[in-house]
Amino acid sequence: MARCASRSAQPPNRGSMVALEATVSAIGYIALACLLGQLVAAGFLLPNGEPKELRRSLIAWALISLLVFLGAYVLVLFVQGAKIQRGMPSSELLSRYLTMTQSGQVWIARETYGAVLALLTWMLAGRESSPNAIRFLAVLALPLVASRSLTSHAVAVREDRILIVSSDALHLLATALWAGGLMGLWRLCRLAVRERNQSLARTEKIVKRFSRLALASVALLAITGLYQSWVHVGALETLVNTDYGKVLLFKLLLFSVMLGFGALNFLSTRRMLARAVSRNENGYAASHKALRRIGLETFVGLLIFCVTGLLTVLPPGIHAVHQPAAATGQPKGLTITDLTKRFLPADGASVKILAPQTGQVFAGDKVPLRFNLTKGKRGHHVHAYVDGELMGMFQSKAGTLNGLTPGRHLLELRVVAEDHQTELDASDRVEFMVK
Repeated sequence: MARCASRSAQPPNRGSMVALEATVSAIGYIALACLLGQLVAAGFLLPNGEPKELRRSLIAWALISLLVFLGAYVLVLFVQGAKIQRGMPSSELLSRYLTMTQSGQVWIARETYGAVLALLTWMLAGRESSPNAIRFLAVLALPLVASRSLTSHAVAVREDRILIVSSDALHLLATALWAGGLMGLWRLCRLAVRERNQSLARTEKIVKRFSRLALASVALLAITGLYQSWVHVGALETLVNTDYGKVLLFKLLLFSVMLGFGALNFLSTRRMLARAVSRNENGYAASHKALRRIGLETFVGLLIFCVTGLLTVLPPGIHAVHQPAAATGQPKGLTITDLTKRFLPADGASVKILAPQTGQVFAGDKVPLRFNLTKGKRGHHVHAYVDGELMGMFQSKAGTLNGLTPGRHLLELRVVAEDHQTELDASDRVEFMVK
């Protein structure tokens, strides 16, 4: 993907871009979890014979969640384009991104699949649907949730990629089933509290059914989460010395808190409701207490999605290469050569700058760029840095650097994996002059 990198326009603030990308990513996670949770509640948690209006309400919320995801995913596309073009992306750049990159093709597939799923959900929301039809729709939603792993950090791992991507997909599904199911459960409990004539036995049965789902989800989360942490972090030093590692630690802390609330609901809330049913007690007090506890667990789950959104935009700890010297414990005089020790192995990838040539002088602020790229096993495109500042992404072998100020400049091209973030130990550098 050839592009013209320019310094003449002010690029978006890096911190603002990271915050925007993390926010959009978090919204996508929450929307898909809510989609799956509402469908699970309507198809699996609600006992047969419950009011059809209640099921339709859950399906309607599932449709709203899906529409929010589709809108957020459009924003994801523009954010990716803005990162590449360092400003509002052009239609040409977005077209090239969608057709020439793996992540772009995954975007098209997920957005199309989501639109079809939204149509099916809308059809179910407008009619009396059987639990089996809702369950089938919930199963159809699983690939949309799991396919996020195809653009995650997992695709950039060199060895056992299929295993790691599969583990990431299972982790996403388990998270959506647990946290999303909690959202659906909370809505059902809230309705039971608001409408005091609702059966306490129904609430007890719903909580009991969800407890089994949550137990299986937590077990799967623990296994896949530990494996993913080992793959993307590798060492304790990386965990505490990189932004990715520190955010991951915070996520683990939130997970522990959520697990504590989950244990409380599994061991205490479930039994409290069962005891109230067996004694034929007033159900309002028990339902209200259950609602508060489930609400706390749900809130922590939403926080975890927000933190996960930030993790997706940070380079994995084991691959982090541009951390500040103070954070890595390295001296301030850290050089590019020193940092290459932390890049992923090249695996046959290489890049050679053909233009500009070393020492070449340019009279204007436009500098033509040409290079040869050997992709090897994992290379996909290159990042162009001028004086350490990322100027953009290049997939074809030519482009233009615009708006360069007079003076001596250092150009570095570095090969990047197909996740658009993981940089490889394959680069080339030249110095040139602008008059």
